Amino acid sequence: MEKNERLEILDDLIKLNTVNGNEEVVANYLKDLFEKHNIQTELVEYDKGRVNLIATVKNSDGPILGFTGHEDVVAPVDESKWNYNAAFNPKHIDGKIFGRGTSDMKGGLAGMAISLIELNEDDSFKGNIKFIATVGEEMGELGAKQLSDAGYANDLSALIVGEPSNSTSKLVTDKLAGSGLIRITQPNPSEYGRHSIFCAHKGSVTYKIISRGKAAHSSMPEVGINALDNLITYYNKQNEYFTKLTSADDDVLGKTKASVTVFKSGDQENTIPDYAEMKVKIRTIPEYNNDKIIAELNDLIKELNDADPKMSLEMDLESSNWPVKTDLNSKFLQMARDTYKEVWTQDALAVGAPGGTDASQFVEANNDLEVIVAGPGNESAHQINEFVFEDDYLKYIDIYKLIAKKYFA
Repeated sequence: MEKNERLEILDDLIKLNTVNGNEEVVANYLKDLFEKHNIQTELVEYDKGRVNLIATVKNSDGPILGFTGHEDVVAPVDESKWNYNAAFNPKHIDGKIFGRGTSDMKGGLAGMAISLIELNEDDSFKGNIKFIATVGEEMGELGAKQLSDAGYANDLSALIVGEPSNSTSKLVTDKLAGSGLIRITQPNPSEYGRHSIFCAHKGSVTYKIISRGKAAHSSMPEVGINALDNLITYYNKQNEYFTKLTSADDDVLGKTKASVTVFKSGDQENTIPDYAEMKVKIRTIPEYNNDKIIAELNDLIKELNDADPKMSLEMDLESSNWPVKTDLNSKFLQMARDTYKEVWTQDALAVGAPGGTDASQFVEANNDLEVIVAGPGNESAHQINEFVFEDDYLKYIDIYKLIAKKYFA
């Protein structure tokens, strides 16, 4: 495929306003593109206007390598603040492509789609690739969960997630490492540039604790049950439990981290509140897995409810996204590092990612799945004037192809 066509495909995707809930237009565009190049596709509807896409190149009965990316983008925040009116109107300026989703992650999605097409047209390539484009990654990994539950990840032996894995400069990489957002462990090169491979990322457990009481006039609190008081009792017990979570430590991801992010109760000052809630997010590691944490939290709630008849606590589990980790010494990761060295002419860092990806859902369904996150974006993701370097985007097409060829060599 010529350079101009590669760039045009990315521009076409950026022009599609796929803020969460409007992803079908991307699925239809990719379907037409793949079918034009004689690649089998399947559409899986999540909801009205929301469609996942699966495209497959199968040349043998051997292992299957997965390419995956999401179709949705976050809102542009305030389009009037974008330079060049570029939110959904891509602009190519000084080696950068501006537009919402360039970095997260239409650059990676387009790059993988083009790689699949070019691999399919290469008579020497005898491998098997499954390309998965999902809805709703930015709001709960909805499409990935749907497809994982339906078995679409069960036959994958390894997976490349095209999320942004680079920074705009080595200085930024060093700052991210210094802040603890990424963790540089061994084996890793002592000399490196701005190009990274994420071999791991934390999972998450997101939940709401609800406390129910009995309303009463504030002049007679004894005839009511203060839901807020009971929630505070739970809050203190939960903090004690959180100290237990830090006993485990992962060599790439570090320790489990828990945060209470929302606390609500009461409507007016002269009424004892009969309802209170708090929301919590726990960032998880493989050594202390999600299911164990959820079970222990439910045990804590039961213990408090059983000990006091005035206590009425319950958990509303909003999401459970598993941690992802590929061994630093794995052959698959080494293939990716060798590819980076060939393309970028320098070693790449293999580090833990600061954020989660759809891989959480695929790994939960397929526990043996090896995963790397490698994509052309950078830390401008979700920001005003989001961009991707044009050269990064083009080189990642070659990176995806080369990893696939090494995998099936």
